[in-house]
Amino acid sequence: MKISIIAVLIIFSALYGLLNYCVGRNILQGISSIFKIKKVWFWSIFSLLAISFILAIVSPKLLPDKVDLALNLIGFYWVIYILETLVIFLVINIIVVLLKNFHISSKLKIKNQYLRFVGTILSIIVFTLMLFVGTRNAKVSYVNEIIIAKEETTLTEPLNIALVSDIHLGTLIGNDRLIRMVEEINQLDADIVIIAGDIVDTDITPFIEKKMAKEFSSLKSKYGTYVALGNHDIMMGDYEKIEEELSNNGVKVLRDEAVLVDDRFYIIGRDDISIERVAGKRKDLNEIVENIDKGKYKIVIDHTPSSIKDSEDIGADLHLSGHTHRGQIAPANIITNKMFEIDYGHMKKGKLDTVVSSGYGTWGPPIRIGSRSEIVNLKIQ
Repeated sequence: MKISIIAVLIIFSALYGLLNYCVGRNILQGISSIFKIKKVWFWSIFSLLAISFILAIVSPKLLPDKVDLALNLIGFYWVIYILETLVIFLVINIIVVLLKNFHISSKLKIKNQYLRFVGTILSIIVFTLMLFVGTRNAKVSYVNEIIIAKEETTLTEPLNIALVSDIHLGTLIGNDRLIRMVEEINQLDADIVIIAGDIVDTDITPFIEKKMAKEFSSLKSKYGTYVALGNHDIMMGDYEKIEEELSNNGVKVLRDEAVLVDDRFYIIGRDDISIERVAGKRKDLNEIVENIDKGKYKIVIDHTPSSIKDSEDIGADLHLSGHTHRGQIAPANIITNKMFEIDYGHMKKGKLDTVVSSGYGTWGPPIRIGSRSEIVNLKIQ
């Protein structure tokens, strides 16, 4: 196991280094065509920015909070800049080859370095726009209202659900953002609050030390708050501690179990499928609902929207998921759209209504392009 992890780290580091070198070389050629610059200074600054991402990954618990936060922000933003700049220079290098082959550059007296300089300036402009728009999309949430009209339902009266997923509490998303989320949810006057996984990001330390779980006790609803764990909650191995912290603050964490609420409807929470990589096979959904009243309204919470058919097979009425972030940064949404039957929004299939949220927080860079931070207000009528 250790050998395979080391191999993955070596391959990742090599690819990351090569990627940075390719981008850095193009930027240096472009800048050098206009301004005099010492290569040693350029590569020193460039290397420090590039290594910030690696340090952000390995630094948790090793560095002061403010230093760790700065490294995370610089590192994740740097990765976005490098990927976006790589695409720009790929296009520019194709243009350079075409101009050279058709002898256009010599006729117009266009130097390749000038094109690369233009690419550098363009990358900075694009990145600045992405930073502004993407940060706003990530930090300023909105309420996505979805109304489901059921012609035939076992519900005796309408149900108002506040759904949130993928909060990713940790170094970048802390108490201030969590308090704001709680306030926004409370304004919806919901009958029930449902959290569809990924409460915590990649490190549980900030969640524990800053007593983030306590903020969940301020959530207000008629029937309380119910949670199913996501892959981030589970894969770090501290899921039992997360469950304990949330339970101590009035949140019902459903671990492959069903709960009857007000003798009206069932909330069925499944451990995320990632549990099978950590602690064995999760319970089959048929097993979870074996002893419930099948005639009542059934809501399934399953973080990753890969087992919708399971919910359909047991005759569930509503399936709630998150996980996808709607790609978070386009064009990743194309990938999530291909990976899942539904990666965002509302889908009606037979008796089952499925809702997948883009999530409230972010993973990696605190940026959203082509998606927004949201709270879903689901009204079943």
